[in-house]
Amino acid sequence: MRINHACDHVLPASKRSGKALIMKPDFRLKNTVLLLTLAAAYPLQAHALAGIAQFTAGEVNVRQTDGRTIALAKGSNIDSGQAIVTGGNGRAQVKFTDGGLISLQPNTEFKIANYVDQNDAKEDRFLVDLLRGSMRAITGLIGKRNRDNYKLTTTTATIGIRGSGFKVGYNPDGSLGISSELDKIEVCNQSGCIGLVAGESVKIVSNIAPPVRTSQPPKMETPNTQQEPIVAGNQVTPTGAPLILSQSLAIDPKEKTFTDITVMGVVTDSSNNAFNELGTGGGLTSTFEVASNKLIKVNKPGAISTTWAPTSAAVITSGALGNVADSDFLGWGSWSQATKEEVSGSTTVTSLKHFHYVAGRPTAAGQMPTSGTATYNFAGGSASRGNTVGTINAANTNLSVNFATATLTANIDTSVAAFSDTASITGSTFSGSFVKGFFTGAGATRAGLTFLKAYTVSDYATGAIAFTKQ
Repeated sequence: MRINHACDHVLPASKRSGKALIMKPDFRLKNTVLLLTLAAAYPLQAHALAGIAQFTAGEVNVRQTDGRTIALAKGSNIDSGQAIVTGGNGRAQVKFTDGGLISLQPNTEFKIANYVDQNDAKEDRFLVDLLRGSMRAITGLIGKRNRDNYKLTTTTATIGIRGSGFKVGYNPDGSLGISSELDKIEVCNQSGCIGLVAGESVKIVSNIAPPVRTSQPPKMETPNTQQEPIVAGNQVTPTGAPLILSQSLAIDPKEKTFTDITVMGVVTDSSNNAFNELGTGGGLTSTFEVASNKLIKVNKPGAISTTWAPTSAAVITSGALGNVADSDFLGWGSWSQATKEEVSGSTTVTSLKHFHYVAGRPTAAGQMPTSGTATYNFAGGSASRGNTVGTINAANTNLSVNFATATLTANIDTSVAAFSDTASITGSTFSGSFVKGFFTGAGATRAGLTFLKAYTVSDYATGAIAFTKQ
């Protein structure tokens, strides 16, 4: 703070001369107007506005720079130097002045260490700390002006951006999971740096151990939030009492049903017989948990209406590129147990196991490449063979695509099977002897497939895989 400059502007003309202004060591500013002028002209950076709380649910507090803690409400300002702390049922979303967004999950502590947004590539800063918990981030203009001035620090690594979106979270064992969701990020610790493209994830166990690539993105807790009820205007119940609506439904339902998402699934029955269940997904309705992009039910109407859903005891694994509402969304997952309910006059329920799926909106007509070649790298997936749950070797699992000849080769390497398959591309979908899938995104930036590889009459390897274009 350059007090001598400010003083020179407000001193009477008689006191300003060519001589140097000499201040005594015990000089005190006694003029209240002068103090207010200085505060307005030179605000402390620690209290600079960083953003506002767009959404809060459950227990969410903000720890101010003086150590005081107050509840954080929707619409509240958040300043540089403050920390946001969520409880066991707390979630918050903050929009920063540069347009960036962060979404904080339960049991999270997030500090805005140094935030400066002056539309100056040299001076702007987005330096934040994730001390515990998990979060998602979409970068704003500060990262675009100077990507080196955007850093998220954790206990074991620092994340720098080379793109615009990522998620990060601490695992129960203390390790750190990091996943790039949009474009590129860079993860660094004392062992060096590693770059991640969209869909890639790493796990870090200490600040000196190199990051290890993994197919599992960070776990994002999404508990049910308990919120205050809302009175629905002047509406009343039949007894005359005010009509109450659930605020969670009024803000954003936990589940949403979509009719424009294609779902491809492959499933194994109780006798280890495997078969493709959903084909290209025409006429489907699919229900997702919107916070986690997790598929929880699929219905295919017709003369025989069929619904697939996980059983209550199923362990569901899932992952996604983007959010379920995005036009280029691509999700994948598996249900360890499922049911198929068919209704045609009477209802028949069949128990299933190892249901694997990919879900997304296929690339629109006119947006598919018609020339050139491309390589697609593994982004996530699941596999099984009979009763054995498998893992996927990401390094050896990829797609080699020739858009000019409308063909591709799928190389799949899992702990239960390893094989290659050639498939033909028709529009935005493709099909081979063992794989079926489709492309998503303008220019076919992503691809998803299910595979079914038979070994004997009742021995099949099945799974679902998502890919991103290199």
